[in-house]
Amino acid sequence: MRISIGRRERVAEWLAAEKCDALVSVSSGFHSFLEPNTVFVLSDVKPMAPSAVIVRRDATAALIITPDWDRRRAEAASSTETTIGAVDLVEALAGALKREGLRAERIAIDGVSLLPLALSERLHQVLGARARVHDGLIRHIARCRSNDELERAQKATWIAERGYRRLLEVARPGVREYELAGDIYCHMKALGGDDNFLLMSASQHNHAVRAAGSRVLEEGDIILAEITPSFEGQFVQICRTVAIGSGPPAYDEKFAILQDSMRRGQKAAVPGATLAEVTEVMNGSLREAGYGEYCRPPYMRVRGHGLGLTSNLPGDVDASNKTVLEEGMVFVMHPNQYIPETGYLMCGEPVVVTPEGARALSAESARPDRIAL
Repeated sequence: MRISIGRRERVAEWLAAEKCDALVSVSSGFHSFLEPNTVFVLSDVKPMAPSAVIVRRDATAALIITPDWDRRRAEAASSTETTIGAVDLVEALAGALKREGLRAERIAIDGVSLLPLALSERLHQVLGARARVHDGLIRHIARCRSNDELERAQKATWIAERGYRRLLEVARPGVREYELAGDIYCHMKALGGDDNFLLMSASQHNHAVRAAGSRVLEEGDIILAEITPSFEGQFVQICRTVAIGSGPPAYDEKFAILQDSMRRGQKAAVPGATLAEVTEVMNGSLREAGYGEYCRPPYMRVRGHGLGLTSNLPGDVDASNKTVLEEGMVFVMHPNQYIPETGYLMCGEPVVVTPEGARALSAESARPDRIAL
């Protein structure tokens, strides 16, 4: 059975318990590696524009897709019983609810917080204040990946690692950042990556990673790469660091601190642990090395985060996050850190929570790489 059908059955159980007749799940059509796409979760369709899924108490569902000419593609991919092509999502949704006799006070809605303001206001005009907003419902139901989703995440990781290999082949003094980024982006696209969020930048002393610009690579640069491809809706992320030439004197020594933090974090990330506890363990490596004062912004942000498009739970790997880990949760763990002697360094892998800890989906772990000249 397709996982989207199983999740609609979970929704149907929730509807019965909450005495609701239907769930309306909405999407703007934007696909963020940091957020779930609830329409995708419930239908297996990645929408191009505003869309919705209506799930009834018997677990049957209708997909409303815009633009209307995209209906044929969506219908071929969707697990829903019905696919409706529409010019205007809100008008089509209002018509569908009226035809089925679904009253606003008996409807739950998810995904509103991720919509543009104008669209959410129009939706509110149709449903009024009577519909029950339950943003986060699908995020919770889909918080643990299925075996099929893990296979897709594994394929996305394979693509990410080959994107990094391509970077090592192409990066040389004289190449502009955007030329390098474009090359590896196209390389991953050819390997099956259906989307990609890519940060890649270089400096003699980095303070953070950023989007590629027009800077020309030079000997002595350290290239930072946050490579985040998707395969069939499953985003993953690897974080890598490579020096052009030998790198700064303390390069290996300081990178080893991040590697130790990563290993400790993976060991600590077992079912039942909180992300706050995992963060504390990871920060321990930095404190023991004398960098405790740097375990805060602006020297770092978080030690990892969730990944879309299914669910971004467990969320940020942060000292304030009390989310309890469960087997099958997927997120990126990255003890990325600014260190005064070397500048910002990146070390990160996509991981899945297992009884033994967080298992990396990547075949190779981050290391202090070099491009020989």
